[in-house]
Amino acid sequence: MSKTVRVMEMNKDNIAPSALYTAATWRWARFDCADFVTPEKAQSVFRMVNAFMFFYRLLNPQVFSLQHQLLHRHSAIDYLLWHSGNQRVVEVACGLSARGSRFSANPAIFYTELDLPDMVAFKRRQLAGSEKGRAVLARQNFELRAADVTTLDFAREFAGSQVSVITEGLMMYFPREAQLQIWRRIAELLRQCGGDYLFDYVPRGDEPRRSPLGNVLHLFKEKVLRLSNDFKYDTRTRDDVVRDLQACGFEQVDALNTGVVAKPWALPDADVPSRTIIFHCRCQPAAKNAVPA
Repeated sequence: MSKTVRVMEMNKDNIAPSALYTAATWRWARFDCADFVTPEKAQSVFRMVNAFMFFYRLLNPQVFSLQHQLLHRHSAIDYLLWHSGNQRVVEVACGLSARGSRFSANPAIFYTELDLPDMVAFKRRQLAGSEKGRAVLARQNFELRAADVTTLDFAREFAGSQVSVITEGLMMYFPREAQLQIWRRIAELLRQCGGDYLFDYVPRGDEPRRSPLGNVLHLFKEKVLRLSNDFKYDTRTRDDVVRDLQACGFEQVDALNTGVVAKPWALPDADVPSRTIIFHCRCQPAAKNAVPA
């Protein structure tokens, strides 16, 4: 087996290459706290994927820079979170994101990071390996624990003060019916206490078309490099996804294109084109929705 294949497979810690690549992207972007959250092994994955993407984009000029897609996705969610004013945050499938470490530096914000057990154990070891990471773990307003989003009862676990829920880089791995089940449970929480739900999803209609040679390289990526992304694409448009979210109980849903908001929101490298769709879903607290007697 080649070194390339071994690097790109799930490693001995059961951490997906995509998690390592995104972590290395946050460090490349110089996000606060990414220096001690990102493991050194992530750099080899970052270099390898970027080398592949360089040739991939030569054959597919319409394709956006992957690292800038992720950069704008992450910073756009940060922007919306900062402006929400919510002091309770629940980030599902947090992976090796440094967002919890950044936001929990504000003692007024209680930040919960959730992921599957192997990732939580790996991230805890990573944080424990540095003085700055240990300081994050010691914070009373920071929580890192295992949970499965497919079974998590959000309303039972997190009801209370107004909350922001984040599922960055996750929803594209679930088919529509599984998405709906998760969204209903998150909407139930927000209808009780109010708040925001932030996530990214790129409908197939928003994906750039591949050239004929690009299709050949795409097959090489999946069959030889084993870089299949396992995304559960379907035929829904942005508007279809908005309607699904509204049917699940969210009162207001906005579909925001990072390529449109990058400059107004002063996102990093705003001049570099991107097109990731950030869905911003909101509910008012139940007390505000009550009809007076």
